[in-house]
Amino acid sequence: MVYDAKRGKKGQGARNLRAQAAMEYLMTYGWAILVIVVVLAILAYFYPILTRASEQCIFSQPGFTCSENPAIIYNSSSKTTYAAFNLQNGKGQTVNVSKVLCITGSLSDANLSYAEDVPGDDQMVATGATQRMNAICKDKNGIKIVMSPNTDFRGLIVIYYNYQNDVTNIKRPADAKISGTVLGG
Repeated sequence: MVYDAKRGKKGQGARNLRAQAAMEYLMTYGWAILVIVVVLAILAYFYPILTRASEQCIFSQPGFTCSENPAIIYNSSSKTTYAAFNLQNGKGQTVNVSKVLCITGSLSDANLSYAEDVPGDDQMVATGATQRMNAICKDKNGIKIVMSPNTDFRGLIVIYYNYQNDVTNIKRPADAKISGTVLGG
């Protein structure tokens, strides 16, 4: 066996270099894993804020708008969830709104029988006028829902209306996508 004064016994220098390479490998990947863990922790912290439902109220038919966007989704003292919005009539003629529905399902789940009558007789909304509307929110089966405050709501508002000068009493639907955070009541 040959002895090298700088390296000790024969072959120990190669072993030291391998050990150093292994340590550098572990340290490099250790720091990379630590950075990934920190980034994931930050994303987990901010994820609920980033995925909140944006507050919106957008009618799919032309002529109606939510004049003060967004709709307000809130729980009443009876813990029933409601949607309140300002309906602006841009149809070009006066409309009579007879029923209003807030539903968590899709438009195909909206059923006239689930809709609530507006207070009093029909709400007359003149051209260019705005009328405050409230609707009890229901699920796709027509059952009133109760949502916890600070939870996200995504659904539809459907108004049933006819024109003031209609000779028939046909209820025309107009729907709006709404979303927002439920306020406590």
